[in-house]
Amino acid sequence: MEWLTSGLRRDVCVLLYGEERRAQKLKSSLESRYGRRVKPDRFYGALDSLEKNNYVQQRVEGLEDVYSLTDPGRSSVEAQFEWMREQVDA
Repeated sequence: MEWLTSGLRRDVCVLLYGEERRAQKLKSSLESRYGRRVKPDRFYGALDSLEKNNYVQQRVEGLEDVYSLTDPGRSSVEAQFEWMREQVDA
């Protein structure tokens, strides 16, 4: 699960689990969670990496980019969640 070694990429996928989001809403949600600004180049770099590796997909709606998880992205989030549950329960 090399793609999840980045906390930012992992958190993007967690936020996209179950609902698609516009890029700005996604970025704002991350910033609220982190309590600080996320630099645009890091944010869009993470999205590009996730898209290139087929974990998220992008579509354009009007003037905005909208992101959602792919099936491999969803499965990977579920596997990460299960691993975390095992570690916490141990």
